[in-house]
Amino acid sequence: MKHKVILTFHLILATLGCICQTPAQNDEPVPGTPIRILTLDAVEAGTSLQGAWKYHPGDNPQWASPTFNDATWESTDTLLLQDSLPESGWEGIGWFRVHLSVPDEQLQNMPLALQVTYQVGASEIYLNGDLIYKFGTVGTQKGEEEPYWERDPQVISFSGKTDHLIAVRYSNFSFNESAIMFGFGLKLAPLNPNIKRRITVVNEGTTIQMVWTAVAVFLMLQHLLLFIFYPRARENLYFAISTGSIGALVFLTFQFILFATSVTQILFLFRLLFCVYVLMFLSGLLFLYTLFYQKLPKLSWLFIIGWILTVCVTLFNLDFTERVPGNLELFDQTKIHFNVGGAEVLLLFIFTCLTFLEMARVIIVAIFKKKDGAWIFGLGSLSPFILTFVLGDIVARAGYTINWRMGLLASILAPLFSMSVYLARNFSRTHRKLETEVLERQLLEAENTRKTEELEEARKLQVSMLPQTAPQLPNLDIVFEMHTATEVGGDYYDYNLTDDGQLTLAIGDATGHGTNAGLVVSAVKSLFKTSAPDAGNLETLERISQGVKSMNLKRLYMAMTLAKFNGNKLTLTAAGMPPVLIYRSDENLVEEILLEGMPLGGFIGAEREEASYQLQSGDTVLFMSDGLPEMLNPENEMLDYPRTKAAFEEVADQSPKTIIDRIFKVSMLWADGEPQADDITLVVIKVK
Repeated sequence: MKHKVILTFHLILATLGCICQTPAQNDEPVPGTPIRILTLDAVEAGTSLQGAWKYHPGDNPQWASPTFNDATWESTDTLLLQDSLPESGWEGIGWFRVHLSVPDEQLQNMPLALQVTYQVGASEIYLNGDLIYKFGTVGTQKGEEEPYWERDPQVISFSGKTDHLIAVRYSNFSFNESAIMFGFGLKLAPLNPNIKRRITVVNEGTTIQMVWTAVAVFLMLQHLLLFIFYPRARENLYFAISTGSIGALVFLTFQFILFATSVTQILFLFRLLFCVYVLMFLSGLLFLYTLFYQKLPKLSWLFIIGWILTVCVTLFNLDFTERVPGNLELFDQTKIHFNVGGAEVLLLFIFTCLTFLEMARVIIVAIFKKKDGAWIFGLGSLSPFILTFVLGDIVARAGYTINWRMGLLASILAPLFSMSVYLARNFSRTHRKLETEVLERQLLEAENTRKTEELEEARKLQVSMLPQTAPQLPNLDIVFEMHTATEVGGDYYDYNLTDDGQLTLAIGDATGHGTNAGLVVSAVKSLFKTSAPDAGNLETLERISQGVKSMNLKRLYMAMTLAKFNGNKLTLTAAGMPPVLIYRSDENLVEEILLEGMPLGGFIGAEREEASYQLQSGDTVLFMSDGLPEMLNPENEMLDYPRTKAAFEEVADQSPKTIIDRIFKVSMLWADGEPQADDITLVVIKVK
């Protein structure tokens, strides 16, 4: 009986203990769960929420309740670092819990700032089981999730009546094995100072962002307009691109730091940042090459191809997707790679260093070679160091302080302004040079106009010295025609006719054409016309040669053929002229006659050949200057003597006028638009 009473007493005590313990779970965490003491020092230092939280993968609304027993959950850091993931891993969604005690009365009911220091997914924040904030939309699969990074501090407060629980429902389905961390970061801080700090950071960052962007855009537009108005100055184009890239880089960097709120925005900004980074270096290098080289060096292609390769490799990895084995519904079958490490980072680092060193080399070499204005680049490149150390030290010794923002802007903008000054200086010099060239061109045009008028007068004089009509003989049909290459030609044709009907025909070609050739033609005409009527061909040529030589015009000679017609007898004498073609009508063939002889104006007493031929009715004789067989086509091939002879054979039985028209047509077809390089003179005589 005694033992039964003792046993009953112990059962009653145990029951009372359970009854007393049950309501305790409503107000206090389950024994075994660590409770973090919230102190003012920890809040001011921002470390109160750092360290291990309770973590469990999956999703269960009951896990927000402070009465839930999380003693068996594993402990982990909320950042979910790649090298320290929880043993249960990360499946895309999970809960994090931390228990807080607020014994410090200063913190009780005090408004605090809840700051999201890092987040690539979406989260819901619960305080003592109540949802207080939603940052993005938490999803149980990728299609439902809307990531969001809240940058502004949020208000939170704790009473001192009981311990508190912060529970975070967090999802991140955009992770992959190459990510550094998958989680989020929270901190508690004093509210007002935190709000002021955020406002200050945004205001100062936005000010720097806008000022820098405005300056860069101004410089870019200025030099872009200079390029548009003067496209030959390609350095303005490259400088505009480089300056615009720097402005875009600064603008996007501040957007990335201050305002990016999701993985999508971060990835988009990162792509843009990478592209403008590459464009900044590449356009800067091309800018220097254009300034100090006549044409782009072969080395430039190494940098162009290298940067293009770097862009392609990096952007390909950013956009790459792959299948995920296992739960396809949970991961929506794909995951995003955000891999900018390894080979890509090494490639980017290598080409950044190489490009920077190459730019420095170009500037240094230009300075040592004393290229015009290279010292401006050298001074501009050193300006950040000069402004930072030298001027900073002087101002500090004087007892003044420089606002770091203005100092930063001045240090970084100084090189850009120095380059802009160089281009402005170069543009001014180019403008003055152009003005000088315009003036010189106007003077040259006036001089050319004067010379053209003089040459036209000389041409008219030369044409007036040539026979206007052919002689009319009962036994001969004669046609002359000349096409000059310039205003004043070097070809010449003329005739002397005696009272007894003896005809002496002269066909000449002065070396070259132009004014001097025209002078020679004038002298030869005078000498030919004043020759004795009964003088022989050899005697006449020697007299003319002495007269040309006495003019002392240096390397100006006259090639000439004299043909004397006495009845049907033809006597030929040549001095360096092309062959004479004679068509024999009774045999229907063309005879080519080439007589040797030095041009006139050379050696006195030079030997020349003379030959006589008997002509029959229907025979035709063609005299020509070398401008016809030496006519060039677009392939730089000459018409040559065989083709000229063939063209004559086709129409040799026709009238002299028809023959000349046909030969000139053949020459024009052969030239096919090429300009005439030499005078062409044709004389056709047909025996009636």
